[in-house]
Amino acid sequence: MKKILGLDSLRFFAFLMIFFHHTLPKTEFAHLAIDLFFVLSSFLLTLLALKEIKDNGVFEKFNFFMRRALRIFPLYFLILIFSFLFLPFFAKILDVDISLPDEPLLYVFFLSNYETTDSLFALKFLWSIAVEEQFYLIFILFSFLFKKYIWIFILLLFGCYFIFMNYALNNNISIYSHTLAHFSSFASGMVGAYLYFKEINHIKFGVIVLTLSFGALFFIDNPILFHFILSIMYISLILVFIHLSKHIEGNSIFKLTEKLGVYTYGLYLYSGFVITFCLILFPTYNIYLRMIIELSILIPISILSYHLYEKQFLKLKSNFRKG
Repeated sequence: MKKILGLDSLRFFAFLMIFFHHTLPKTEFAHLAIDLFFVLSSFLLTLLALKEIKDNGVFEKFNFFMRRALRIFPLYFLILIFSFLFLPFFAKILDVDISLPDEPLLYVFFLSNYETTDSLFALKFLWSIAVEEQFYLIFILFSFLFKKYIWIFILLLFGCYFIFMNYALNNNISIYSHTLAHFSSFASGMVGAYLYFKEINHIKFGVIVLTLSFGALFFIDNPILFHFILSIMYISLILVFIHLSKHIEGNSIFKLTEKLGVYTYGLYLYSGFVITFCLILFPTYNIYLRMIIELSILIPISILSYHLYEKQFLKLKSNFRKG
């Protein structure tokens, strides 16, 4: 499928928001950008699945899983190996105390979003990867509906979201990292993918929905409705920005964000380590100066990681495409 302009820029924007949330004061709202990642992921994967069904008449589940695994697993497990096997050694040399998770198997099997111990900060970033992997499995299980009844699956996701959120809030269950709490984001991404695939993308309507949903967020106190409207806002943003990108593709800033967006996965996974490292080395530095130092370290590491390590696995993805 031809690359869609704008998606990489949105990925980079989402990363920056999360990075600012962890490095700058008064950016508590920025953690909401994690759901933009979920909407983007669902949007793109659904679009690829619909195109595969159109071109080949079938959605190859195994091929889909392998393509996702080749993108996610290599860097994810490299981070785990470094954290559990080598980090304690380096921490001892630097005379720094670290606290590793009590249940490492939760990380191995992509269940770290249910890990509750106060452990290594850098590993906390992995919870969202666990949520995505769990969604991928559900996506595969229900993919038999995609050819004719994709809306049944989308409505099931929305239904599960509302039922779970209502139950969780009435029973004091933590929702932030629970997979079901993000089903509205995944469902919204699928809605957007369907509309884009069917070329039902009325830009004026998208702008209206984006504006209204953004404004509504300032007046909604109910967390169930808030996160639902947030997911609607994000998919509207994606569809509008894709349209806008066609008109700004020559802009130098847009070109830069499109390039940096390619490295977002590494930027996200390495950021916890770089932030921690800089806090240890430069504890008295001005937070804005330290943030610049962190980015100046993080970006080159992520670029090198992508080209020297991750890309070697990505080359294998072509073996799992039909036709």
